[in-house]
Amino acid sequence: MISKKVLSLNISALAIRVLAIGTLLGASTVATAGFDEFIDPLDGRLDASQWILNNAHGFMPVPLMVTDPSVGVGGGAALLFFHETDEQKAKRQADIESVSDIPPSVTGVVGLATSNGSKLAGVFHSGNWMNDRVRYLGGLFGAKFNLKYYPEAQSQAYDYDIGGLYFFQNLDARIQDTNFFLGADYTLMRSDVSFATPKALVGVLPATLSGKGQDASVAIKFMYDNRNNQFSPDEGTKAGIKTSFHDKHIGSDFNYTEYQAYINHYQPINGQWTVAVRADIKSIDGEAPFYAKPFIDLRGIPAMRYQGDDMGLAEVQVNYALDSRWTLLGFTGAGQVNDNSSQNTDEKIHQTYGGGFRYLVARQLGFKAGIDVAKGPDEWATYIQFGSAW
Repeated sequence: MISKKVLSLNISALAIRVLAIGTLLGASTVATAGFDEFIDPLDGRLDASQWILNNAHGFMPVPLMVTDPSVGVGGGAALLFFHETDEQKAKRQADIESVSDIPPSVTGVVGLATSNGSKLAGVFHSGNWMNDRVRYLGGLFGAKFNLKYYPEAQSQAYDYDIGGLYFFQNLDARIQDTNFFLGADYTLMRSDVSFATPKALVGVLPATLSGKGQDASVAIKFMYDNRNNQFSPDEGTKAGIKTSFHDKHIGSDFNYTEYQAYINHYQPINGQWTVAVRADIKSIDGEAPFYAKPFIDLRGIPAMRYQGDDMGLAEVQVNYALDSRWTLLGFTGAGQVNDNSSQNTDEKIHQTYGGGFRYLVARQLGFKAGIDVAKGPDEWATYIQFGSAW
């Protein structure tokens, strides 16, 4: 199994980020686009809504940027195809003040590399069907990542690389006319793990950490989502529970179960202030490979830095809108892990804090983009953000 965070396999977020990068840099990638398409007729300011949607009948080349401290700095490119329905197009053209409540479906081909030698390539499709009654996400990715492993929460890190293939299918269906969804997903992961200095690991790490393996899972989930925008929400709640079964009967070399419960809530205070809160709890029961264990996923902490059988985190973010386009924000968070198999688990609470800004780059899609700078227990980190950070 390849870590979903490290591979950026939350493909919904990846699609959002890829699209938003295109809105920022599209003027240099499409020579035939008129500059007028990058000016919002509503307020006369820089905006890419018309350019994105008016080019929805062909592939759009998009540059990518990577700033995750776990893999270094890098980038790549994607080709995206946007599928705006006739109904969505008619509504947008009839009312330039409208903001789409249902994003267009996206098909993408992605490739990227980073400064530490990590690579990723793949294809995906993110779809909203039947007027957002069904949400689909699926794809196939191949990757090779050079990472660090901290056994039993030690400060000593061990370099390893992990490569392989990741196939996934994800479906959520709305329950009648409510904001509740029932869903299921299937994942199949083939990986090959090797440590850079195996001699130094004798007596420290079990030999079973290295080698080839296959992991497969079937998950069921229940979700509530009434956010006012799927890209950059400033009002509403997304919450859910999920159970993933990894079993040899469905093609896995491992037997374990994953549990997750989460909530992201966005609360406007007045016309300028918004408070957002997030909580996430994950737990594993069974013998999972080390790279599949939950880890603290907060800005300021590299992916997989703090892992365990159980993980819990919370984060608060305060946004202040300078005007209809620019937003300043500050955030702080904390997380904790516990490893049931170790007597040396570091159960300290790991805290982070930071700040940043957003610019509304595509008003009719509700896209915001910007930069966050965060401080964790060990280092500072900078994140180029497209859409919500959660």
